[in-house]
Amino acid sequence: MAVAQVLPETRHRFCKWSIIGETQEKLAHIYQTHPSLEVEFEKCINESETIDEFESCWELLLERYYLGGNEWLQSMHNARHQWVPVYLRDTFFGELSRTKGSDCTNSFFDGHVTAATTIQVLIKQYEKAMTSWHEKELKADFDTANTMPALKTPSPMEKQAANLYTRKIFIKFQEELVETLANPATKIEDSGTITSYRVAKFGEEHKAHTVRFNAFEMKANCSCQMFEFSGIICRHVLAVFRAKNVLTLPSHYVLKRWTRNAKSGIMDESAPELPSSSRETLTVRYNNLRQEAIKYVEEGAKSIHIYNVAMDALQEATKKVAAAKKQNSGATQGGILANGGNREMHSAEENRTAPHQSAK
Repeated sequence: MAVAQVLPETRHRFCKWSIIGETQEKLAHIYQTHPSLEVEFEKCINESETIDEFESCWELLLERYYLGGNEWLQSMHNARHQWVPVYLRDTFFGELSRTKGSDCTNSFFDGHVTAATTIQVLIKQYEKAMTSWHEKELKADFDTANTMPALKTPSPMEKQAANLYTRKIFIKFQEELVETLANPATKIEDSGTITSYRVAKFGEEHKAHTVRFNAFEMKANCSCQMFEFSGIICRHVLAVFRAKNVLTLPSHYVLKRWTRNAKSGIMDESAPELPSSSRETLTVRYNNLRQEAIKYVEEGAKSIHIYNVAMDALQEATKKVAAAKKQNSGATQGGILANGGNREMHSAEENRTAPHQSAK
């Protein structure tokens, strides 16, 4: 495969929903005769939690619907390592949903492009699709910045996540957190540094997952590999955290890409070197500015006249911020201390007495 030769370190993945859609076309006559096949086929692909479970389910489908000799299904099974989720869970893809379109860029053009679309129309429709996408993103950003989601538990971790994550990611995290109530963690092995737990939903003990927890490093690995695949911590690890009274999310389980600050350069590599209080106030300032900026955009786009006024004001503000940044940089080198939003300078008296103090 060409992509594997050019990008050997990249994990190449086929679009699962394109394969499912093509399967529906190639097996249309069987789908008409056996409507249940479609549901069972997608369930086998999307809900199999282990490789053995998928393989057993696949074989059962072939036997039940007499599809053992189907060349299309055989070819798709041969390529299963590149599109069936259970084979891809050790690689990060940022997939958050099992619903159609979650892992396929084709959904970007839904409602904008058809097979008969010309190149000229495609370009215009692409611009419309981009505009629509930006509008949805802006609304999502506005909702995240200006409203707080409803909490379902008294957990400090849920409150922490509500303040850290975007709305969409928080809802996903909240779902996992609530599910810990039905997924108790049972200790099965303790080797000192690593403790292993068995986590299963009530009544579904046959679908148990194993979580290995390192209390010293505050790290846990789950056999479901949800965090490795999507970047969202799973209910199984959260159940272990609950059992161990871990009240807040360890920082290494919060990916910047899923946070409110994902689009900024604020949380860069140097941020961990700052005192925790400085990082917190920096984040507060960022969120406040972002909230006001979103309101500014909403008002500024309402008409051409307002847009021009807003753009002029924004360009002037950009110059002032750049000047302030330059001034602040020079002042910092001269001894300015920054703490939160309040600048504190050594007094002139302190500066005058400093030489005498050093001479003592």
